[in-house]
Amino acid sequence: MIRPPGLLAYLSLRSLGSVGARRRIAGEIAHGGAEAARLPERMGQPTLRRPEGPLVWLHASGPAQEGALTEMARRIGEAHEEASVLVTTDAPPTREPGPGGRWLHQFVPDDAARPVAAFLDHWRPDIGIWAGTALRPALIDEAARRGVPLCLIDAAAAPAPDRGWRRLARLNATALRRFGHVLATDDRAAAELVEAGAAEGAVEVAGPLEEEAPIPPCNLQERDALAAILKGRPVWLAVGVPETEEGTVITAHRNAARLAHRLMLILVPADPARGATLAAALANFGFAVALRSADGEPDAATEILVADGEGDLGLWYRLAPVTYMGGTLVPGPEGGTRSPLEPAALGSAILHGPATGAHAALYARFAEAGGARVVAGPGTLGEALSELLSPDRAAALAHAAWRVSTGGADMNERVLALVAGALRRARGAAP
Repeated sequence: MIRPPGLLAYLSLRSLGSVGARRRIAGEIAHGGAEAARLPERMGQPTLRRPEGPLVWLHASGPAQEGALTEMARRIGEAHEEASVLVTTDAPPTREPGPGGRWLHQFVPDDAARPVAAFLDHWRPDIGIWAGTALRPALIDEAARRGVPLCLIDAAAAPAPDRGWRRLARLNATALRRFGHVLATDDRAAAELVEAGAAEGAVEVAGPLEEEAPIPPCNLQERDALAAILKGRPVWLAVGVPETEEGTVITAHRNAARLAHRLMLILVPADPARGATLAAALANFGFAVALRSADGEPDAATEILVADGEGDLGLWYRLAPVTYMGGTLVPGPEGGTRSPLEPAALGSAILHGPATGAHAALYARFAEAGGARVVAGPGTLGEALSELLSPDRAAALAHAAWRVSTGGADMNERVLALVAGALRRARGAAP
């Protein structure tokens, strides 16, 4: 595979720039910090051992793709027990692999010849899935030269020149031609990508890349029994509520109950161990309270059900037409700990605050599609809740959220099929 002159010039400039990158990394290492130990990854010096067997490489161009690729890594690991999955990002990841996870994370290397070569020498991927159109010409070109099948997904628009590189548009065109499959989000994006240099036969429309909606299970008989108990009563759910937000949620419930007769709150504390203490405090304030771990079910008089049991979220999402995502009014580590895909998949309208944490990009997509109501601050939660207790408004919001939660199914299934094919070929080529 012959490299075009523009790419050779780019590599030459990047090799000069990588000297500065090494100096910057050395300075950051000297100053320490949480990421310091991992900064050599940007020069292609891995800090993790490559597992034995096939390896699938997933790259997220930005935070909008990271969450979906993390979920895809999980699915690949479940479907292919012999394979490992490497996820690369440019920015520090919002989600790190947990203990015993089936995927690894590394920073993407600096786009210069030596870091790129060191990265590919170490990881030797059997397929590369590149999400988004923030392209790295040197890395993409070298991977293609080594015979790594490359697929570009979630391609929403043609890559735009940036950083002042005079020939970056040509470099993007060269990089686009290295992808055997280009999965565009819509017809307009497909046309732009072909115009920018992608091979027309490689481009197909597959929809956007989205995190797949997890479906928490529930006992349907119990769901029917509780629905019968609550028949005719308005119900809302506050899930994953930290102690710092409990007062805000209770105040919102008290205010909304003035307008909604017999309104019931299902309150899921972020720390289930607080259940008994919280229930006792609410009873002292004059509420009729049921505690899930002690009373099991609410009765006709229950105003607040403190749901401190484990594994019941699927039940509560199915019963409550409106869900407040706890922790999103609190800036800092408590913010946005649960995915909005959970209520969206089960038809519950979403309320949340501005502190959406690791799920910020996903919450933004819901808001853009009209699938979530954003609460500006603690003082407006009750007002927003009162508006959504109107069945028509809650249903419209829930339907828009459901469309977002299912919008990426076609793209995800297509990518999983491409991965399965590459792994079959890798097994066939193995000695």
